[in-house]
Amino acid sequence: MVDSLHELPAVLRTRHLDVLASNALARRLSAAFQPGVNLARFAFLNPVVPTFTGDWDQVARVVASSLRTSLQTHLEDPGFRSLVGELAARSDDFGRAWAQSSLPPPGAGVVDWDHPVVGRMRLAFQDLRTGDAADREEAEGAVLTLWRPVDEGSAASLHRLRTLGPPEAPRPAGAVD
Repeated sequence: MVDSLHELPAVLRTRHLDVLASNALARRLSAAFQPGVNLARFAFLNPVVPTFTGDWDQVARVVASSLRTSLQTHLEDPGFRSLVGELAARSDDFGRAWAQSSLPPPGAGVVDWDHPVVGRMRLAFQDLRTGDAADREEAEGAVLTLWRPVDEGSAASLHRLRTLGPPEAPRPAGAVD
């Protein structure tokens, strides 16, 4: 299903922020969207990520908010506790974002991207949860995230990325999954 979406970047992830699947446009948008990558580790442990985001503080808050919401729902999940502990120990940026008392609610928002091929884009994202409420307790809690441009310039940049971009986003040197 994710691969059938061609006009918008689409990413299917777990509640732990592990990428399960993504379409080609999402992988062109960011190396973080490669299947198998953990988005939180990629964001907070990769030293080049802040340089490719227009508003790093906003990105950090969104990622921390997603983790906090999932942790509150699955407090006894040792995988979550381990991930949050690892990030807190290894990333001052994560510690600052996690400590904020008013994180934005996860699930939707706008993020600025500084893409190395097509330049700055402003993209809105929307999370769509899979399964019904009863299944969420038992299931991995997969989330489909769709990205869309919020202005004409961003739409043009996303179109260029879709038609002219490399097959996959370049992985920055020293990238951490």
